[in-house]
Amino acid sequence: MVKDKHISEEKLVDYLEDQLSESEAQDIQRHVDGCVKCQHTLAFWQETLEIDEDLQPSAQLKEKIDQSLLADRSPKQRQVKWKTPLFGLAGVMIVVILFFSLSDFLKIKQTVEPDYEVYQNQDIISDQVFMNNPVVDSQPIKPYEDFADMEGMVWINPQTQEILLEMEGLTNFYNNDYQIWIIDKNGNINGDLIMVENGSARVLYRVEDLSDFRFMKGSVEPPGGSHQPTGPETFYVDIEK
Repeated sequence: MVKDKHISEEKLVDYLEDQLSESEAQDIQRHVDGCVKCQHTLAFWQETLEIDEDLQPSAQLKEKIDQSLLADRSPKQRQVKWKTPLFGLAGVMIVVILFFSLSDFLKIKQTVEPDYEVYQNQDIISDQVFMNNPVVDSQPIKPYEDFADMEGMVWINPQTQEILLEMEGLTNFYNNDYQIWIIDKNGNINGDLIMVENGSARVLYRVEDLSDFRFMKGSVEPPGGSHQPTGPETFYVDIEK
């Protein structure tokens, strides 16, 4: 597992559902042990999916997750949780919300399986195939009004089936993360966190078929990202050929 990269929500859910190999599960556990952001994301999905006892993470990791859950709730919220009747109206509403949220997530997981590889910053080693190449299409990103300081370029290489995105003017958020979304011609959407370094970022997509994709956009999301765009949009770029 690459150092300094956060684990995707899909991988964390597979980990909680015991769908990974033993080595993958150990890698994720080691990463989450030292990553507060992934601890919060894992805590969210553990609470949402209500994992069975035999699928719980290790005792040490579970203690960290439980601490994250308690830290995210105010004393008033913790008190309400213990006093709410199991079969009261509030309990029924919680069950309904969890059911539809989980159904939506599983539907996305089944229909929006990523068919690309993504690399960021120092992991990108093939950017020379974009420079001074006559077959490469380049265009600037289109920032939204609230993010006018953001600027960047996108290079699309049909020979290598790759998209290179470079951005500058990214403000470092404490309580939010930048996320980038790639949308195909069927309207399916996949998101990846943007790893910002000194206000800039470089992202390389290696796809199976460029013609399957229409556009990319960015947004600001809660810490750890989201499985659907929820925050203000930051930029847009058309990649359809």
